[in-house]
Amino acid sequence: MKKLLFVLLFSVLVVGAAFIFYLKSNPPLVMNSYTNPTDNSSIRIVEIENKGLREIELQQILVNDKVPENAELVVSKSEPFEAETKLVGNPNITYHKLRQVTIFPSQYIDRQAIGKQPQHYAVKVEAPSINKITIKYDYLKIPFTLTAELQAAK
Repeated sequence: MKKLLFVLLFSVLVVGAAFIFYLKSNPPLVMNSYTNPTDNSSIRIVEIENKGLREIELQQILVNDKVPENAELVVSKSEPFEAETKLVGNPNITYHKLRQVTIFPSQYIDRQAIGKQPQHYAVKVEAPSINKITIKYDYLKIPFTLTAELQAAK
């Protein structure tokens, strides 16, 4: 009986470790693109996407390994975040605190519900000379970190 219990417990631990290893090697949050909303090089809009199966909760954003002057989660109920996208005065784009809104998995977003449900997510950061952005987030209560090196603004 003790042997069976030991084998069962050991099997659960191995499967759990393999699952965590799989998640860490295939993180769910990805950065798709980034843009400057204006000629101001101290502001960047970074489009992010949840490729996982559950919601993602943002925890912290760092710019060049420091806390930025301003960081917001931007939710679009219509178009993706591109250079031509009108961000100010657009009724389909809303700004939120980082932990205020969870990021839904992209595979569950209803692409027919334009104007009604969130379609695209981005992070707006404001800091001088943005070279590197680090996003810390939780997925299935496990902490993850996504870091991206950005090219200098032109």
